[in-house]
Formats: sequence, structure tokens, C-alpha cells
Amino acid sequence: MGEQKQNSIGSIIKGTFANIGRVIAALIMVGIITGCMVASVLTVYILRYINSDEVISLDNLDQRYTTILYYEDAEGNIQQLQQLQTAENRMPVEYDEIPEDMINALVAIEDKRFWTHHGVDWKRTFGAFLTMFIPNQPQYGGSTITQQLIKNITGDNEVSIERKVQEIFRALKLEQRYSKEQIITAYLNTVFFSNQSYGVQAAAHTYFNKDVWDLSLAECASIIGITNYPTLYNPFLYPENNKERQEQILWEMHDQGMITDEEYEEALNEELVFIKDSTSAQQVFQTNDYFVDHVIDEVISDLESELGYTYEYAQQQLYGGGYRIYTTVDKEIQDFLNEFYRDVNNFPPVLNEDYPQSACVITDPNGRILGLAGGIGEKEGSRVLNRATQAKRQSGSSIKPLAAYLQGIERDVITWSTMIEDSPMPQTNEDGEVVLSDWPVNFQGNYLGPITVDQAIQQSRNTIAVKIVNMVGPKTCFDFLKNKLGFDSLVERQVINGQVFSDVNLASMALGSMTLGVTPLEMTGGYQIYANGGYFTRPYAYTEVRDADGNVILQKDTTPRRVISAETATIVNRLLQRVTYGPYGTGTPAAFPNMTVAGKTGTSDDDYNQWFMGITPYYVCGVWMGYDTPETIRYGGGVAYAPPLLWKSIMQPLHEGLENKQFPVWGESNIEQAEYCTETGELALDTCPSTATGWYKKSNLPPTCSLHSGIVEAEEGRVSRDDEEEDDSSTRRSSSGLRIGSTRDEEE
Repeated sequence: MGEQKQNSIGSIIKGTFANIGRVIAALIMVGIITGCMVASVLTVYILRYINSDEVISLDNLDQRYTTILYYEDAEGNIQQLQQLQTAENRMPVEYDEIPEDMINALVAIEDKRFWTHHGVDWKRTFGAFLTMFIPNQPQYGGSTITQQLIKNITGDNEVSIERKVQEIFRALKLEQRYSKEQIITAYLNTVFFSNQSYGVQAAAHTYFNKDVWDLSLAECASIIGITNYPTLYNPFLYPENNKERQEQILWEMHDQGMITDEEYEEALNEELVFIKDSTSAQQVFQTNDYFVDHVIDEVISDLESELGYTYEYAQQQLYGGGYRIYTTVDKEIQDFLNEFYRDVNNFPPVLNEDYPQSACVITDPNGRILGLAGGIGEKEGSRVLNRATQAKRQSGSSIKPLAAYLQGIERDVITWSTMIEDSPMPQTNEDGEVVLSDWPVNFQGNYLGPITVDQAIQQSRNTIAVKIVNMVGPKTCFDFLKNKLGFDSLVERQVINGQVFSDVNLASMALGSMTLGVTPLEMTGGYQIYANGGYFTRPYAYTEVRDADGNVILQKDTTPRRVISAETATIVNRLLQRVTYGPYGTGTPAAFPNMTVAGKTGTSDDDYNQWFMGITPYYVCGVWMGYDTPETIRYGGGVAYAPPLLWKSIMQPLHEGLENKQFPVWGESNIEQAEYCTETGELALDTCPSTATGWYKKSNLPPTCSLHSGIVEAEEGRVSRDDEEEDDSSTRRSSSGLRIGSTRDEEE
């Protein structure tokens, strides 16, 4: 019995394993069949590239074309503004003219198996592929020198498996047609070395004022180090980064047996002397003004976003692709700014030991950039910090007309004469407890009680702006600035050092206390809506870019789009004129004879940043003053407020000879000028003891004065038709004794 039981158990076990075996065999067969199917698909997919007739040629790679910038003169003729590329920046050399140390340095750091592979380093390729699927592992590239050369030639640097496969077979084909010496020579003659230098010979002249064959081992390693990240390892800008990269390359050369111990130590200890005043370097560093710098940045950005170029390829094409760029600059304005900003004596005096920096942007009323300046003093080089377009600083009160007052009037929350209590707005915590009882503080240091919107904007009262933003909601203001006016610098939510920051709050939207700040270009672009009746066009520095064959490759869409009503644009424009002409206006120093000026001042906490944003019927201009490292600006010599004076110093000469014309009344059929009672802000009656004139939407007129209406007798409130016809003044009387003006402009 026991033996039969054991046989039965054995049969069961044997049967179980047999079934498991059959399942495993079936799974293996399914896997093999699936693998074959996938392999077939991949084979067809790959054969597309193997059988492709596309051939990469290394012939005539040294032929590059000069890119030219143009502008339109006062007569409407197209003139050459500047050339971006010259022959000295691209100097091809032969293989036997390149030092062995230069070639070894490149191979050691970029492609150590260059001399033995056939265009693709399969070990590095598979390694790079695997790291894509391993969490928290540093990613590294698998491209060989041959593959990098193909990227330089084609500009095809899309991050995709399809492109990588195509690049691999291009590299294999290239190595079938050309020798290793030809490939590495082509690479070293075309790679970008920053500062408009392409190829090792141009780089040798730019940085060391030498021919490439005269470079030392240390200098060769320094130049090769630039290729990995041309800006970060630019020796003129970041010599410490370049030195660190050079030492890494020297270590690799030593580790791979390319140099001896003695050569390694000697190269490490050699002092690198970069000749910034060499002929080639002078050409690079004395070419561009701030406007040209911005055109270059704008075109590169658009090549990336619209054509899918990489930054490196876009830059390479810009300097060597023979482009024709038609800019928006007004050369007379830009020349004036260049000269004005070169001399610090043109600026208001300060008590600080070092003078602050400044930036200025001038556009026409529709976003066309006519000129800009990105710093005071002699410009030290091309594409240095451009404060007009790159410096993000807190805007202070200059943001109020674009956020608080705009939204309040556009949404009929306030009018010209709405009375708002000038008093603190206590801040509470989540439990409703008051944590800040005296916020916000006015820069005058006091509170006035009920005041009109007109007085509030003239005096730049912080409390009123905060309360208006609170009425409409900070998110409403934020979304408008970000999405309608192109304020890309604003932060909706950002974590910095573990702390969450956001500009969706009262302080940012009403007082300009932003997380990162905004640029003068963004601010100037925003104010155009009060110079053109409520339309916005993102500021632009060029209209069109053509390639060397004359084909249009970039075209700016300059179609204005309405972002606020014409009525709101008119009313805020007139409020801004009160800032420059009103009895309380903080911007009165900006006004100059024979021209209508509207604008707004702005100062951030501790006088770190000071602004004046001004418009005329001809131009929109924003100026900023401040230190690169925030510091309080202190004035002496009776200078009450510098930015409006600075603005006037720039804009008055540019308006000489221009006709003094008024801003249009946009939306005229829906606008009323009317007298209001200064005690209530409501429409004035004959019995109101003190009145002033305001601008209103007909759809949002204030009620008649309730304070003084009780003493008006009915018969005195009626005006005969004959009396109306005899009254030729700018105001008329309603049937209730109300005085309403026409939309005709008057001196205030």
C-alpha cells in the first residue's frame, strides 16, 4: 500500500512538472514569435535609414556667410545697421596644422575610442540608453565626435529615438566616405567656441592671440574645454569654470597615457593668459550695442521655439548662416541712448559712493522697439548683462495702473472720483487674528481718510491700490498681466529653498513686490495700452528674418489685440496725465513744454528700485534705476525724485520738432466728462461747494451728490432749453442741476 501511494505521489509530481514545462515552453515560443515580430518591425524601421540616399558631405564646410542687420531710415529706405560675422571669426586649418595636443585633448574628453570605432561607440551608446531607465542616475551622452559633427552640420538635435537611430546610421555612412583625420579636422573647424569664434584657429586668435599651431598643451586643453558649454566655459566671462574644465581634460589625457607625468604637472601649473585686447577679441567685444544684443537673443529664441533649433545650432546659424534681419530700431534714438548712457554725468547726482545702474526701453505706441540701453558706462562686450531686457526687479507703484486701477475701471468697480478710505487694511492669519494692523504703509507716512481715485493715483497711495486689488481679486490682476500683457517673469507658484512663493497676492499686484521682479521691457510693453487705446503687441525688435537664399524663415506677428476697452484706456490715460500735471502728482518732474506726457512713478522698499513709466502721443518709454546688488539710492542737491527727471532728460530731446498733439479720446461715444463733488466723489450739483472734472464711462456714471441734494429746490434744478442753447461752455446742466462736460479735451 505504501509503495502504491508513493508511486501515485510521484506521478502527480511528474505530471505537475510536465504541465509547468509545457507552459514554460509555450511562453518561450510566444516570446520568440513576439520577438521575431518586433525584430521584423525594427528591421524595416532601421532599414529605412540604412537604405536612405541622404549623404552628409564635408566639402566646403568652411564656407559661411555674413549675417546682416538692417533698419529703416527716416525716409523709409532700408539701410545696413551691422554685420554680425566677419572672415576673422572663421579660419579653417588643415589637419597637419592642428597640434597633436589639441586633437588628443578632444579625443580624451569627448570620445576616447574615436580612433577605433566606426562612427558609433556602441559601449557608450548602450550605457547612455540604460541610464535612461535607472532612477537617480546621472545621464550622459553617447555621441561620438562623428555624431557631434553631424549635429553641427545638420542642426538636427531633436531628443527622440528616431533621430538617434538616424544619427547613428549617418555616422556609419560618414566614416565609410571619410577618414578619421578628415572627420576630426572638420569638427575642429566648425565647432563653436563662444564669442563668435568657430573653429580652433579662430578660438586661438580670440583667446590667446596666437595661431593654433603655436598653442601650448595647457592652452589646447583650455580651448577644447569651451566646446562642452560655450557660455559656461567662456574664458572671458568665467575663467574659473574654464580652468576647472581644463584640469579635467588634462587629467583624462594623463590617465589615457597621452601625456607624461611631467607634461601633466607642467600644464596644470601653467598660467593661462587670455588676451582680451587681441584683434579678434576687440572685434567681438566692441561690436554690439544693447539693441543689437537683444535682436540676437530674440532671433535665437524664435529659432528655437518656432523652428525647433537647439540653442547652439541657432547661434551658429545666426552668426554664420548669411541671415538678413530686418530690425525695428530707430537709429537716431539708439545712437542718442548709446551716447547718453555712456556718460554717468548725464544722470541725477546721488550721495552713494558708487553710482547705481539704469536701463531704458523706448517703443512706439504699438510695441515696436525703437531703442534701448542696458547699463550706464562704456559697454564691456557683446551680449553682456542687458538690464533693459534681462534684469528682473520689483516694480513698486509703477505696476498700479496696469493691475489695480486698470481692473477697477475695466470692471466698473471704481470710477475717476470714487471715494475710498485711505487707511490701513489689517492682515489676519488663518484663525482670523490680526497679525499686521498698519499695512500697507504710504510712503508719505500718513493716512488721509476718504480720498478720490484721482487723488490716490496722483499721490501713489498704497492703501487705495491694495483695496482695489482686493475688490477685484489678486488672481484676476495676475492672470491679466501674465496672459494678456506678456509678464512672463511673474510667478504663480514656485518653491525656492523649500519655501513656496507666489505673485498671486495683494503686495505683488498692488505694490509691485514680486517674487522675482519684472523687466523694463515687460513694463514698457504693458504701458503701450494707454498710448494706443487698449491694444497690446508683445514688444519686438525685428519684423522678418531671411536666409542666405532670400527665403523668409521668421516673420513677426505684429497684429495688435485688444486687451482692455477703449473707454478704460482713455480714463486711465487721463489719470496718468494727472500724475504728471495734477497738483499732487509724483511725476510732475517728467513734464516738459509743448508735449503731452502721462506716466507713473514707482519705488520698491528701501529705495532699491526706482522707475518712471511715461507715454506721449509718439513714444512709450520706461526707465529704471537701481543697483545690481540691491542698495538704497540716496539723493542730494535738492533732487526730489530722479527717475522722472531722467525720463525727461531722455525724452525731451527726442521730441524736439514734433507737433504737440493730444491723446485721442478712445471710445468717445461712450465717454463723459463731468463735474463731481470733491467731498463725495459723486456727480456735482450747483450747490456743491467744491467741484472738479473727471472722466467716466457713460455706462458707469456715479450717482448725483447725496450730501448736497437736500438743499436743491425743484425749480432751481430745471434749466430751460433756451438757457442750454445759450451756454457754450464745456459743461451742461442736467434736469437735476447736475453739471456734465463734453468729451472735448481741456487743460486741467
